[in-house]
Amino acid sequence: MKTAYVTTLCNGDGYVPGVEALGKSLEAHGTKVPRIVLVTADVSEKARKRLTEQGWQVREVEPLENPNPDTAQLFERFRNVYTKLRAWQLVDFDKVVVLDADVITLQNIDDLFERPSIAAAPDFFLPDRFNSGLMVLDPSTETFERMLEVLWETPSYDGGDQGFLNVFYSNWYAMDVSHRLPAGYNLQNFIFQFLKGHPSLKQALLREAKVIHYSVQKPWLAKSALTGGSEAWWNAYFGAHPEKAKEWKRRWHAMEDWTFDHAVAAIIK
Repeated sequence: MKTAYVTTLCNGDGYVPGVEALGKSLEAHGTKVPRIVLVTADVSEKARKRLTEQGWQVREVEPLENPNPDTAQLFERFRNVYTKLRAWQLVDFDKVVVLDADVITLQNIDDLFERPSIAAAPDFFLPDRFNSGLMVLDPSTETFERMLEVLWETPSYDGGDQGFLNVFYSNWYAMDVSHRLPAGYNLQNFIFQFLKGHPSLKQALLREAKVIHYSVQKPWLAKSALTGGSEAWWNAYFGAHPEKAKEWKRRWHAMEDWTFDHAVAAIIK
């Protein structure tokens, strides 16, 4: 069976640090599975070269316009989120695991390739619906074409691909349990904010966590306070950029009044 990990990079280079950290986290936990990044034309050659050097196979695709214009105008990052659907066009693979660019792995997750299509973890607030930040799927031209046929007439409760996919796969919750992944495969980072007063529960969750999804505030875009679980993300990012890790340590020790994120912001550019 031919398999791959897949992520998407749209709207310029803003999420390049996320893709770098994702790739390094997969690599650090021993996977030998190929990594594909689908990029749109507005991603720079510099970014493509950097990702290629880090082991990503870069494939340019046409963006898919978000059919929810209000959401696309309000949130720039939602403008081309439907481009993720192009993962179904990767028919040179039998099965792929699609991960958002704001995800890192804490353990090896190659076991996901044994799951049927479509498999995903429940969303935190709506557990009868799945979170599209991590999905196991079998690429299919027929499925992709069916998606395109209904794209503009299908409502999306979140204004993005997740709402659309939960309508397209409306029977997901009723499928066999093998289609429903444990929450640890898509642990959203804001949960850590709820657990500040429960350190034992936080540690229990971390022991079970295989994937952290920075679904709200992105560590590399943070302005001040640490986001939940961001230390793990920075460890992965510095794995891809050891030269920046050294510089961060130097600045950190030299300026005690800097927050962690202030120090990082000074060297990530």
